[in-house]
Amino acid sequence: MKPLIQLCSALMLLICNLQLSHAETEVTVAQSVYSNSTVSLTYVSPPRLVQVIKDSLSNAQLSSEQSNPLPIYWLGAGLYDASTEAALLTQRQQILNALKTQYSDMGKPDHIQALKTLATWIVNNQFLQREFIPLDYDAIRLKEELNPLLQGKYLLTLPHKPQDVLVLGAVTQNGSQPFVVRQNASQYIENAMPLKASKNSFAWLIQPDGEIVKYPIAYWNQQHIDIAPGAIIYLDFDGVRDNEPALNQQILELLRHWIR
Repeated sequence: MKPLIQLCSALMLLICNLQLSHAETEVTVAQSVYSNSTVSLTYVSPPRLVQVIKDSLSNAQLSSEQSNPLPIYWLGAGLYDASTEAALLTQRQQILNALKTQYSDMGKPDHIQALKTLATWIVNNQFLQREFIPLDYDAIRLKEELNPLLQGKYLLTLPHKPQDVLVLGAVTQNGSQPFVVRQNASQYIENAMPLKASKNSFAWLIQPDGEIVKYPIAYWNQQHIDIAPGAIIYLDFDGVRDNEPALNQQILELLRHWIR
């Protein structure tokens, strides 16, 4: 009986080892989610992040359609967990459903217009869970704590420097605006026509690396914070419905996982 038990244990251990050995890591590398040209990297065992970045840079240069490709905008580079697609689609749909009904029973045409333009932007973009870790090759290769093992399926985006800033939320014109050096959030928001009912003294700034900052915008608390190209400025819906704080937080969380 004992030899049989030992044999079963050995077989189970062999099966587990075979399963682990076939647990490949797959990384799709692209300039952006809309790129026609992508590179697929496959590893038979979990690689370190620095190895993935190194391989991505080497293969991206080989596959580039340009003779002199533009430099990578590391602040906007993103690593996304591809296995979270279904969860993020559900999260996105819940927000879209809320936006459809938020002010539909009230005489608030400006608010409804803001919700429509915000919903259109959300529908036209894609989201995956972003791993909020540094991706600059020179930074991660020098610090072991910034160089984790990667296991699973990922999307790695290595974009060029954008020339716009997004303004979303309680504004009539949700969408992008040209980036202006040292222009503050108040001016971007004013250009997007903020809703009069939203008496905000702060906006939210989501930098291209996913960092989120509370940005003072009232005349009495204005403070300059540099806004990077490719950032998102979000203005809270405020002053009409009790559920607005919860809706704002749901939208902000989704925006942090936007695939640039």
